[in-house]
Amino acid sequence: MKSATFVCMLKSFKPAVIFEVLIHILFWAFITILPFMSRSYTDMPHRFFLPWHFVLVNVLLAIQFYVNAFFLIPVVLKRNVGVYFFLLISLFTILDLIIIHTRPPNPPFFMRYGHGGPPPPFGFNLMPLAAITAASFAYRYLAEQFKIINNKSDIANAALVSELGFLRSQISPHFIFNVINSLAALSRLNPVLVEPTLIQFSKLMRYMLYINDKDHVTLQQKEDYLRSYIDLQQLRFRDVVKVNFHFKIDSPQKTIEPMLLIPFVENAFKHGIGDVANPFIDITLLTNDNILVFMIENAYNPNDLNKDESHGIGLNNVKRRLQLLYPQTHRLLIEDSNNIYKVNLQIHLK
Repeated sequence: MKSATFVCMLKSFKPAVIFEVLIHILFWAFITILPFMSRSYTDMPHRFFLPWHFVLVNVLLAIQFYVNAFFLIPVVLKRNVGVYFFLLISLFTILDLIIIHTRPPNPPFFMRYGHGGPPPPFGFNLMPLAAITAASFAYRYLAEQFKIINNKSDIANAALVSELGFLRSQISPHFIFNVINSLAALSRLNPVLVEPTLIQFSKLMRYMLYINDKDHVTLQQKEDYLRSYIDLQQLRFRDVVKVNFHFKIDSPQKTIEPMLLIPFVENAFKHGIGDVANPFIDITLLTNDNILVFMIENAYNPNDLNKDESHGIGLNNVKRRLQLLYPQTHRLLIEDSNNIYKVNLQIHLK
């Protein structure tokens, strides 16, 4: 039970916090072994080395570091520079005096001033205290810079999430309106097909309600959704338009952003029928390793592109989402020639 609680506590810590703690541990480990790496301590007779005094000095250096880094700089310096320097010098002096008055009574030869007497009151301790103070300044500055960078990153991520949420919310109503228009037209042309069409429509609605809210969907779910949409449109148009589709997904458990491909299919059915000579729609969805290839081609009537005010919303939407979700990892080619509209989309799946 205790071990499970301990594991839960470890998981609750953010990686950045753990990394910062490790940096502090390594820093003080270096400060601790630094004197032993110098000639002064290696040449010191064993009788002059007092472990308690060595530990005390390191504790006092840590007090100087953390009081300056976590209190004096962020709290006092921002309010009053004069008070800050007064408190800093006062702390500096107090710690120096503690080190002096706890020093061994018979310092070794190398610690004697001019090799003939004890060192001056502040001379021997100025360097380590000054170095630790400078280190605390550097640490505080770097901490503030990283905080600024993280805040900017959080703001950018929040804006990105907000924009993606807005774009995704645009897709669903736009799509529903088009399906309802299709059902209305079908009820006039062939009322018998309204019921099976509504069943297909319910499948699409189930997808939109329970799956579309997820950050990612599997390619298998994406294929099922596209098939349901194509079946729905074929029930409506039957032999009016020739639809060819080929799906081959090698890794059905790979994931992709929901509602990312359907605007292209919707656009093909919307503009690939009506006053179009020999209407056809060819749809291909392939995956190979981590590459998704989606191609769609349809004939259209250039005089019929502005049939409604919402023309282009879906395509502009999906282009923006691709830029946000797959920067530098997707390629979208759109060709429009001889009244044939072609889309070729490649995505490097994560």
